[in-house]
This record gives sequence, C-alpha cells and structure tokens, in this order.
Amino acid sequence: MALARPLPPILYTLFPALNAPVRPVLNLPLLQRLSQPFRSIPTPFAALAIPSLSLPSIPSLSDIWEGILKAVPKKKMSYRKKRQRFLAGKGLKDITSLNRCSACGRVKKAHILCPYCVYGMSLNLVVKVLG
Repeated sequence: MALARPLPPILYTLFPALNAPVRPVLNLPLLQRLSQPFRSIPTPFAALAIPSLSLPSIPSLSDIWEGILKAVPKKKMSYRKKRQRFLAGKGLKDITSLNRCSACGRVKKAHILCPYCVYGMSLNLVVKVLG
C-alpha cells in the first residue's frame, strides 16, 4: 500500500508567491544608508541636519493599557449622582401651542378637544341614556 503524499494548502496553490522566501523591504542600499545612524560625524547635532528614513512607530500594548487604566472611575458613583446624571437632561418640554376653548373659555392644547367639554358631553349622554 503506497502512502499518499499530503496535498499543499489551498492558499499556496492559489498564490504561488506565498511559497517564495520573504525578502526584507529595506533591501535598497540607499535606504539602508539613510536608516543607519551617521557614525562618521563626530557631533550628534550634525545628524539632525541630514534627512533620514523614519519608520512609523506602532503603539505597544503597554501604551494602550495605560490609556484604558486611566479611563476607569476612581470611586463608585453614588445613587444621587447617578440619578442626577441620567435624569438631568430629560426635563419637561414647554408647551407653546395653547388656545382658549370656544365653548367654555378654558385653556386647552391646539388641535385637541377640550377635556372639560368632552367630560361634560359624556355626562349628558349618560344622563340621557339612563334617564
């Protein structure tokens, strides 16, 4: 019985460039020279005058963790403060559309039946039905 040879992963068959050896990005001699510190110049201030290649720095886990730790509250929020915070901006809105009822003269909301007149009419209907 012959042993079957394992198949290569599908990514390697679809992308043959993945099989190639990895080459460093900074392989150019000019870029290598620019990224190296200038040791031939005796003063360190002369190195600042010559442009050099600066790679972006990736934040480490400790930098991220420090920001997370600073975002944590120091003490437990009291019940009173919690209620003030969550209910502070939810006050009652002012009603600006008020009219006078033409039947009884009391103040009512615009485009809404007067509750006093509606209650009076319902009492009249009950009296007529029962009486």
